[in-house]
Amino acid sequence: MAQVLVTAQTGLPLVRPILGRPARMGIVELQLDGKRQLERATRLLDITQPRTPVHKSLEQLCAEARTRYQPGPLGLVPTGPAGLSRILQGPKAQKLDRDVVNFTLSKTGRAGLAGVASADEARLGVREFFAKRYDCALLSVVEEAHRDCMRSLERHSFDRIQASWEDAKAQIVGTLAPHRFGHSGAALGAATPGGADITVARAAPSQDVAIITLLLKNRVTPVLVPKIGRLSCESCPGYNSELAECWGIVGGMLQSSMRLATCGALKYLQDRFAEDMKAVVYRLTDLQLGGVPDAWALVRAFGRIKYETTAFPSTTLHVWFAAYVAARAGFTHLLYELPDRAAPCADRCPMYRTVCTLMAKRLQATSLPGQAHEFSPSPDVDHADLRANLESNPFQDMMVCLLLSRSFAFGAMPDATVVDWLWYRLHAVNRAGGDNDSSPEFKQHLESLRQQTLQFPLSYYDPVTAGPNVPSNSLPGLGDALHNTVGSADVAQTLNFVKVLLLTGQFSHAIQQLRSQERCLHGPALHISLVLHRFGALEALKGPDEQAVNITSLVTDYAWHFGSVDQVQYLRVLDRTDRLEALQRLLLRGGLGTNDELLGYIDNVGQHKPGLLEQTMLEDGLGDQAEFVDLCVRAGRSACEHGLYREALRLFHLGKSHSEVLHVLCRCLRLPVWREATISTDVELLDQDIQRFFVMYERNLDRFALSSQLWAVARKLYATRQFHALCERGMAEAALDLFDREALLPLGGACDGEVLTEYPHIVSGYVRILQYAASRGVVVTSVLRSRVRQLQSFLAVHSHRIVLDQESATSLASLAFG
Repeated sequence: MAQVLVTAQTGLPLVRPILGRPARMGIVELQLDGKRQLERATRLLDITQPRTPVHKSLEQLCAEARTRYQPGPLGLVPTGPAGLSRILQGPKAQKLDRDVVNFTLSKTGRAGLAGVASADEARLGVREFFAKRYDCALLSVVEEAHRDCMRSLERHSFDRIQASWEDAKAQIVGTLAPHRFGHSGAALGAATPGGADITVARAAPSQDVAIITLLLKNRVTPVLVPKIGRLSCESCPGYNSELAECWGIVGGMLQSSMRLATCGALKYLQDRFAEDMKAVVYRLTDLQLGGVPDAWALVRAFGRIKYETTAFPSTTLHVWFAAYVAARAGFTHLLYELPDRAAPCADRCPMYRTVCTLMAKRLQATSLPGQAHEFSPSPDVDHADLRANLESNPFQDMMVCLLLSRSFAFGAMPDATVVDWLWYRLHAVNRAGGDNDSSPEFKQHLESLRQQTLQFPLSYYDPVTAGPNVPSNSLPGLGDALHNTVGSADVAQTLNFVKVLLLTGQFSHAIQQLRSQERCLHGPALHISLVLHRFGALEALKGPDEQAVNITSLVTDYAWHFGSVDQVQYLRVLDRTDRLEALQRLLLRGGLGTNDELLGYIDNVGQHKPGLLEQTMLEDGLGDQAEFVDLCVRAGRSACEHGLYREALRLFHLGKSHSEVLHVLCRCLRLPVWREATISTDVELLDQDIQRFFVMYERNLDRFALSSQLWAVARKLYATRQFHALCERGMAEAALDLFDREALLPLGGACDGEVLTEYPHIVSGYVRILQYAASRGVVVTSVLRSRVRQLQSFLAVHSHRIVLDQESATSLASLAFG
């Protein structure tokens, strides 16, 4: 390495040696560098392209190279004879200079001979060649840097995705088995104590919170039902329209007696028929109704569509069909006016006015509950019955049978549906009850209707989506269903059966059917149950053999799929007794009894920070501190009975039953799982809780007012567990020290009856650790023999209480004679 300076006299550069090196060393380096560059250029040449000769000497190449790579004063090279003499000094440098001059960028054969380029070919100078190679090198460096950047970004993205996946996996696994992740890692809605259900916790629908708020702030009335119904339908978009019909039925069934409930069901069926009729009529634009059509205009337009004629009514069948439609739609006033409106065809039916008048009164009896006793069929109905037999008109027959409370064969009626049959039967039930729904006749008719609706198959109520001559948008007729004519057709799943059950007051079966049909309907089923329960209709309208709806089970089963915040919010809607029962079940489900978010955090000194459950009970007025303590004690007892010891420890501590905590500790320390070869994750977590609560109670004996005798037993059992753990790890000195310090075996005194069952295992472990210590030389021989003799004496005194296994007896004998 040399330093180039410029002299003041000549202005020429002067090479000064650095670090004691001679100036000649710079020339040697230039020679070697030039030779390496020449060899590299030879290797990098593309043998497939023609080459051009180089007409620059080694001096020129060195000057250009130094100027390009060392701009400024350091890039100046010695020029003139002196500079040339320095560079080309020596035979090797001169030979290198000749080689550079004769270097030709031409194709080289196998023998290494340089080809001669043609004169007309474009020549590539050394500067251009190396500049091109320099550009390629820069491009390759940039590309390599780009690849390194992309690889780094890929690794960073992979690490980030992997970390996100690990967090998500921990949450999912914590949801499936929350007890595997300690206190705070337990997610809600995991597995039941029996392990029967495993469901991933999810967010509760926002509509549920609004519904619960409405139920808590308002008294349930028919006016409130539509608001709750809209929210419930929004929570299940797939069944929106059908749920809206179910809620319409529920609004009409909110009555104090079953007879009034039948009136509400009839009103719903009649209003629904009227709406469907209007939809059919309004759908056809060729009908000239004019203005706002009245009831007669709707009925006449519907008859024209039915019989495909513009001259309606023109026959006796038409006028009786008009009467049936008016009754079916609940048009009471039209029935009074119909004999005049349908003239002159109605004049050909002698009993038409009588039947229409009586049918109008029948509708008034169902719409006005206080006037049910005013309806009584006149003797003219019997005469109308005779005329019906002569004329054989199905619509006339059906209306006369309804007025006389007779059965009617709907299979003979054209286009009859299950809804028509149900409307007919509900009228018969309502008429049988009169103004007293406790009469035997009313109960008999109602129970008969309920049993008959349960006996029909589900295909009886669902619309047929395939099959010959069956419309896809209508319910099957009663005659078709009874004769199984639609049995071969595909059936679409609807809520028709649920609607029929609601219309007949079978709420328990309706809710059960709604829940069993699809998972997304569990929410609407709960909403309907809560509305009926808070109104009192569930108990008032329950059948004699119908199973009561357990609201507590419905709420807890539905809410445990969500997080702890949502679960507590759902339980607010229950009554006080039901709420306490639900909270107790909640704490024993899916590891919630060990959830710090719900119960609160317990620090190392036993202090408790209130959790979500306690805060909610105090803030919302759902309970007080004493109620929370009582809840924890009752839940702790139930957890201990079911073997949920981790939950029992926390619940008893929060319930301030510290003596019960010690009992649970003793029970846990006596479990046989500690002697198994492999310990599961649940047992490891239980072991951590045992150590935590033992240390906590050892520091606060006076504050917790613990019994000294009970604490002594718990301490002895805990020391025994620690002794076995040290023996399993082969820590002989620590195990023997703990054995002597805690006096695990009363070698010089009486046996403790509370720990008597643990003595055989203690002796077995003690013998094994003595044998291990003897083989490793951990204990002095004299001390070992003294321990063996002392143990033999103890066993001789208590031989009637302590029985050793064969392995322990053999090991003890070998120690005695060793």
